[in-house]
Amino acid sequence: MAKFKFRLQSVVKIKEIQEKKVERELAAIKKRILQGQARLEDLQGEHEKLVSSSPLEGRIRAADIVVHQDYIRKISDEIRFESVRLENLSRSENKKIDEVLDAKKDKEAIEHLREKRLEEFKHDLDHKEQILLDAVAQRMSSQE
Repeated sequence: MAKFKFRLQSVVKIKEIQEKKVERELAAIKKRILQGQARLEDLQGEHEKLVSSSPLEGRIRAADIVVHQDYIRKISDEIRFESVRLENLSRSENKKIDEVLDAKKDKEAIEHLREKRLEEFKHDLDHKEQILLDAVAQRMSSQE
């Protein structure tokens, strides 16, 4: 009995490798987003704490107030920076999701083609077997 060989099997393997690579990249982006969100929450908590507290109790020097205000501005800048970074990561995540979906579609299209070729192979094999059985039956009937 003949064995089915799909000529595009190497393409299927390449598509699977590409799909897994893009999925790993997506997972890395999601991890960076979670880390960024945690950092942003920490910064926002620190900012709220600084804004609600006074720089020093008792005697307050102008230099202490300036340092306190500068630190608040620094935290605010870091919050803005982290927010922009998260927006960029979110856009990257959406692009990677699209890439994953495209890779899955490509692989599925080739798999569908493989299944179709396998069905054709089976049909041809059945047809050849039927021809062989008919020939055997005809020989047996002619010998009687």
